[in-house]
Amino acid sequence: MTTQQFLKGLMMALVAVVVAAFNVTPIDWILLAVTAACTVLTYSGKNLITWLNSDSPVGSLSIINIVSGVLVAIGTGVLEGVSLFLINGAIEWGILLKVVLSVTFTYLGSTVFAPEHNTTKVKFLIR
Repeated sequence: MTTQQFLKGLMMALVAVVVAAFNVTPIDWILLAVTAACTVLTYSGKNLITWLNSDSPVGSLSIINIVSGVLVAIGTGVLEGVSLFLINGAIEWGILLKVVLSVTFTYLGSTVFAPEHNTTKVKFLIR
C-alpha cells in the first residue's frame, strides 16, 4: 500500500465518521467506531485486489476507478448495514445511504484530484 492509498483510505474513513456523527443525536460512539472500521476494512480489502490499482492521470476516471468505487460502495454498505442491525436492532436506511454515498464520492473525488500514482510505501507498513 502506498502513502497515497493509505491517506485516501484514511480520508474516506474520516468522512464516513463525520457523516455518521451528524446523522445521530446524541452521538453514538460505537456506531462511529464501527463506521470507521467498516470503511477502512472495505478500502483495504479493495487494495488487496492488485488489478484494481488506479493508474489514471490526474483529473480523470478510468473503468478501474469506477469499478473500485462500486466495490467500495457495496462493501461499505454491507458492513455498515450489518453493524447498524447489530447495534440498533434495525437498519437505519437514511444513515446507511448517506454513509455509502459519502464514502463513494470521497473515493471518486480523491481519485480524480489525486496526483499521479506514486510508489512511495508507507514507512510503518514496510517490514
